[in-house]
Amino acid sequence: MILAIVTADFASATASSAVRLAERRAYAGRDVLLLKQNCERKQLNQYRKEAENIAWSRLEIKSGARPSSLSSDAMATELMHGHADFNDIVMDIPKPFYADAATALSCCDLLVCHTELATWNKEKQTKLYKCIRLARSKNKHLPVLITIDKIACMQNQKFVSQLSQQLSQIKFIYLDAENDMPRTQLYRAIYLP
Repeated sequence: MILAIVTADFASATASSAVRLAERRAYAGRDVLLLKQNCERKQLNQYRKEAENIAWSRLEIKSGARPSSLSSDAMATELMHGHADFNDIVMDIPKPFYADAATALSCCDLLVCHTELATWNKEKQTKLYKCIRLARSKNKHLPVLITIDKIACMQNQKFVSQLSQQLSQIKFIYLDAENDMPRTQLYRAIYLP
């Protein structure tokens, strides 16, 4: 399974979810490839050719694996070959609207988006829709899992209701960020449906 986790444009506190999920998957005996988008390096090298722009980190999570770097151009090739060499690929994508992220999103089997409903607004909602459309550009039935931090107020319940009416193949999971239990819930929702 190729899993894409989008974080920064929708939530800030959950950027390590991809790393922790990849580690848990490896502990379960799977060979896992973790791909992390390096937005800072991409901005530093923004005037270089795409082939020279090291915008991703690559880490094999299995015994003896060492991290390495990838150019934006190498991402599609990595996803193609990685799918054959690894049981799972987990991608951490904090900037889903960069061109290289579009390729990664269109190759995924499941899209996970974190939300913080306490700070939710129309701009974030528009970005969420745009991200889902981008990920579904090649697979219009791509399943989407949206994590929700708080659903206590009526406005948050309305958001969930509207989103599920407007988009197909979408699920929600409530995650309380104060303990490690959400990681277990997220792992179960993704890998043990």
